[in-house]
Amino acid sequence: MLEIHDRVNYEEWDNSDFIIPIELRLTEDSFLHKAIQVFYKVGGFDFFNVIEPERYAANWLDFVGELYSDIEDGKYRSDGKYHKNPLSDEDKLLLKEQGVPNIFIDDIVS
Repeated sequence: MLEIHDRVNYEEWDNSDFIIPIELRLTEDSFLHKAIQVFYKVGGFDFFNVIEPERYAANWLDFVGELYSDIEDGKYRSDGKYHKNPLSDEDKLLLKEQGVPNIFIDDIVS
């Protein structure tokens, strides 16, 4: 299981030898909880606070932005089991106040 505290360094994303780690790769058969885990593992929480995109690695912005869109568009389905969102209650509240879609905040229940 991916831990939210094990973050990928953003600046590494634009290095010519950087390869997206296997544990961050999703397939058409991946479930929603895995996509949410990957989103937050790669810095999805920070993605919601990007004000100056030029200060971030372009490859990171592309990856996390596309993953955000895929999740929001329903590309990944639930496996029918309960999965706890990896954010703290405080982080969830901050995102709710920002108007972030519930799919990125709530636990997955079905």
